[in-house]
Amino acid sequence: EVRFNPKGDRKFDAVMMMDCSQCPIHPVLKPLFHEFAAKHSAAVRAHGSQPILFMSWAYSDKPEMTDPLAAEYVAAGKANQALVVPAGLAFAASVKKRPDVSLIVADKRHPSLAGTYLAACTVLASVYKMNPVGNRYTAGLPADVAAHLQSTAWETAQMFHAKEGRGTL
Repeated sequence: EVRFNPKGDRKFDAVMMMDCSQCPIHPVLKPLFHEFAAKHSAAVRAHGSQPILFMSWAYSDKPEMTDPLAAEYVAAGKANQALVVPAGLAFAASVKKRPDVSLIVADKRHPSLAGTYLAACTVLASVYKMNPVGNRYTAGLPADVAAHLQSTAWETAQMFHAKEGRGTL
């Protein structure tokens, strides 16, 4: 479990890493994703911390990226005993349930406020094992949207970690 380290015997309990959205599935960049996931995970562990991989999401105009991205993050997580935060799967689940909630801005790649909130809720659910449902902080989003994103993050994280594990956390 990731907690604040009051003794100060190490700088960080965990380090979260993310690559660009297409890098893990790009034919040229995919080997580099795995190479550097391994190198950086080893470096994190050498300093007494746990590696965490933050799974990116598909571009809004290319939802077919979701499953291949998830597969590569899962493979890298298993190879490096790293926790994977399934943000990309949470994005896909949200779009399926509430396509009216825009998670990505006009460039089709970067998260909107709602997408950022969903990603943060997924981190809370995955890293801290805390259920975000009912959290009063909504980032200014409408209450129904925040509730949808909270429940989507929790459900996605629960299903993902039951299936894929939690790395060494």
